[in-house]
Amino acid sequence: MGSNLYYKKYIEKLIDSDPTNIVITRIEKISDEYKGYIEKPIEITETVTFYQKKSNRQTVNESGVVIGYMATSIEKILAKGNANILEGDTFKASGREYKVSFVNSYLDICKQIELEVIKNEL
Repeated sequence: MGSNLYYKKYIEKLIDSDPTNIVITRIEKISDEYKGYIEKPIEITETVTFYQKKSNRQTVNESGVVIGYMATSIEKILAKGNANILEGDTFKASGREYKVSFVNSYLDICKQIELEVIKNEL
């Protein structure tokens, strides 16, 4: 438990070093008390930091010969462990509109969130 506190503080320092405030738009279903529901948009403000996840992979055939390379770069965000961010949420930042495609929570220490660019306004 003590080491988790160290990592939480480390993540907070990372986020505070390059913070971005985002306003998440989420459609919430509220009961209308007649066995139906009403859809209501809500807004949630969170402080996160953006980063690029880059990877390089080799493509190898059956005989072990390298036949090609593949490089990818994925835009992600890092948030605190208690951040209210769910898969399917949308938000705007830096001239782009994003959709949250995957949320990976690490022991309530932090959340690494993969994004999908919906609209590029640049």
